[in-house]
Amino acid sequence: MVPTSPSPRAAGAPSLTCGSVHDGIATLLTRFGAAIDGRRSEDVAGLFTADCAFIPPSGDVIRGREAIETYYRARFADARRRTCHQWANLQVFPDGESRAGAEAVMTTYAFEPAVSESHAQLRVGRVHVRCESGEDGIWRFAEHRFEMAFPLSIPLRS
Repeated sequence: MVPTSPSPRAAGAPSLTCGSVHDGIATLLTRFGAAIDGRRSEDVAGLFTADCAFIPPSGDVIRGREAIETYYRARFADARRRTCHQWANLQVFPDGESRAGAEAVMTTYAFEPAVSESHAQLRVGRVHVRCESGEDGIWRFAEHRFEMAFPLSIPLRS
């Protein structure tokens, strides 16, 4: 058996995560991507606080769960539209027990026929969020902003 080095945590280094806050926000981001990829506008809206703000790359501010649900229902109108969200480099900045800010890299692969019938879109950027944990212990977005870094287009096979 080959000896392995102890993990930094085992060697006494502080954890790089924020415990349940980090895990709760990581879960929130994962649920957000899954709800969009699953085309479930009601579930997307349910991941936000009642008085939330959602800011897509256009810079428009969409306020409230109902407005977010309407926004996503319109995005999902074309049944051919498909997406796959991936997250990386999550950093969480706790602000007490029930509030936190976070940043992550989001990569989205999308086929949006309204944009192109012959190319898929690859969007890479940073998500900046403010999150709150309710009495139910579930983390939700109070504010969600996506800043696009690389909007790319990938040709589809014929």
